[in-house]
Amino acid sequence: MGEEQLMSGRQWLCTSAASLCIISCIVSLFTIAFIAVNRYLYVCWHNVYHTVFSRRHTVIAVVLTWLVGVALDSPNHLGWSSHWFDNKTQKCMWNRTTAYHYTILFVVVGMLIPFVITVICYWRIFAHIRLVKQRILRTQLQARVGIVHSFRLRAVSIDILVYTKFISSRLTFF
Repeated sequence: MGEEQLMSGRQWLCTSAASLCIISCIVSLFTIAFIAVNRYLYVCWHNVYHTVFSRRHTVIAVVLTWLVGVALDSPNHLGWSSHWFDNKTQKCMWNRTTAYHYTILFVVVGMLIPFVITVICYWRIFAHIRLVKQRILRTQLQARVGIVHSFRLRAVSIDILVYTKFISSRLTFF
């Protein structure tokens, strides 16, 4: 079915689908970054964790992630860019070729910032665990304890892998 037959008189459908996709993708990326900050504070700054992640602050953060998603899609409805049917991917999305500046804003704010936050948080967790591990090993050596327990960073590496895969799959659109 060609674009003309599929979208004939149904631009509202394409606009709605594209908006839902854009907003949900942005919210997903910011939620992953939010989880990374949560884990970072829990592991590295446990004393302030319950203050920062109170019920009220968590609700505010969740609402803010949705507001960021809506804010990043709103230029498509306000004339800066637009939604359209992309023949290359066979999806309704924003028109990347209409407004280059919007595309840059979308990639930097919607993808790069959450990616950098996630990588920094997990790197800091890794460094913290490594430091604690060295302290434990030093203490065990001083006490001449023979069994050394190693830390597993599987959750951190899986999260970074999933996030990197998600970003790399989105980069094919450019």
